[in-house]
Amino acid sequence: MSGLSGSAAPRPDPDRVPSLVLLFSATLWGLSWWPMQQLAALGVQGPALTLMAYGGVGVVGLPLLWRERGAWWRKPGQLLLIALLGGWAAASFVVAMTQGDVVREMLLFYLAPAWSVLGGRFLLKEHLGRRRLFAVALAMTGAYLVIRAGGGGGFGGSPAITGADLMALSASITFAGNNLVMRAASRIPVASKAIAQMLGCGAISAALLAGTGIDLPTLSGAAALGVLAFALVWIIGGSTTTAYGMSHLEAGRAAIIILAELVAAVASASLIKGRMPSALEVAGGSLILAAAALDVIDS
Repeated sequence: MSGLSGSAAPRPDPDRVPSLVLLFSATLWGLSWWPMQQLAALGVQGPALTLMAYGGVGVVGLPLLWRERGAWWRKPGQLLLIALLGGWAAASFVVAMTQGDVVREMLLFYLAPAWSVLGGRFLLKEHLGRRRLFAVALAMTGAYLVIRAGGGGGFGGSPAITGADLMALSASITFAGNNLVMRAASRIPVASKAIAQMLGCGAISAALLAGTGIDLPTLSGAAALGVLAFALVWIIGGSTTTAYGMSHLEAGRAAIIILAELVAAVASASLIKGRMPSALEVAGGSLILAAAALDVIDS
């Protein structure tokens, strides 16, 4: 029928599936603060959690990483960067979420999309069209409104920078860098990238524990089950879907979609902690969500 009418059938968007997968992953990570804080209450927090959960999954995945060595053996530099950048981003993010205010640290972490977009433009020479720039403007405006609402302390009269704030900021910087490396390392299988990131996180967490002189906690039955559930749902499920999405999308596009994590985190923290969002928070979150949705439907 399309041949008779003279109109061509619309071409499927190759970015549609990776965009939806990354949107799901971002929402899942936006809810990750809750199990992190529950485990912290059971005595498993910060580097101890990331060492056992991320490092444990990474060790289990070593045979698969070795099996796929043909894809990275001659050029291991990109995989090493993923291990270092992604590993630090994961470790410092967990520390920030368990030791600081969820909304404030999430907002500081979400300076990453702006750096990813700029890095994609100037380092990877990716094109930013008008729609992408409009989506970035929507997202940044939304983040500004949420901060001004007071959930993140505001720009004026905000409290002094804490250790958790610094960890969130370092997580945002390394996450943005990891985003760019993931995209550049398109020939490395997704599984190898995810496993390398987990191994890097485990190694960095072990170094942090050794540097602070803190011993690993003795796990209760509930804590052990919680660590296992966190590893299966968030680390294996979340990391794999994140790696897939970022490996198949431009850095700028991925950065915008990942902003949905901020919406999920702010909304869930407000509901679970019993604090209703203000009008500015609702407006800001809506703009961020609109930016993510706009990018998903962009063909």
